[in-house]
Amino acid sequence: MTPAREISPVPARGAGAGAAVLLGLATGARRLARRSTTLTAILALTLALTAGIIERRVTAADAVSRSLAATFRLVVPLFCFALALAASDRTSLREAAWPVARYGAPRRDVALGISVALVIASALGGALLSVAAVVSAHSASAPPLVRDAFTSGWIGGLTGAAYAAWFSLGATFFERGRGRWVPLVLDFVVGGGTGLLAALLPRAHARGLLGGDGPLGMSQPESSLALALMVFALPVLAALKCRD
Repeated sequence: MTPAREISPVPARGAGAGAAVLLGLATGARRLARRSTTLTAILALTLALTAGIIERRVTAADAVSRSLAATFRLVVPLFCFALALAASDRTSLREAAWPVARYGAPRRDVALGISVALVIASALGGALLSVAAVVSAHSASAPPLVRDAFTSGWIGGLTGAAYAAWFSLGATFFERGRGRWVPLVLDFVVGGGTGLLAALLPRAHARGLLGGDGPLGMSQPESSLALALMVFALPVLAALKCRD
């Protein structure tokens, strides 16, 4: 049985920039709503909860910090990477925009909409995973749960969005968007450092926001700003690379 082709939700010919971005947003959201993505989210949430439970059972002292470190080091970037694959339909960002762009909408704007959908989903996922890591590792000796959950949640959301932004830009390089692997590998290899390369990646800034050493000695407000710049600048660069 031949699978149904993905079609534009509304006729796109002559669509303006705003309409094209919304079409891309709807396309990305529809791809992210597939059953496979839901199963991936359940798996990621299970891993975050399990990490917290294990850390708390090892020793309650500083269990929340260790649980968050494990979640930010592995679960958040891998989950956001899985979302990036789903949003782009496992191809390049340029090709991912084609099912809508072929009806006349600017490919650049459709690509931006897809990236926005990915950023929003990754921010929500990062926040949820962070809160799960805190709740599962929390003990009576830890700081107040609500405060820890709120702080970790917004850090996780901002970090997840930054990963999504990097994966959007990476998906504009190489065949079928395999360039998205580059920031993921670099984040694992050098993201744990404090040098210049680490300062270009989300992991080092997340560590600084969680109370560790930030890259290049950056303060927490500076790391927050760096992540925010990634979130807003990189999807725009990715969209510009997809222009017709």
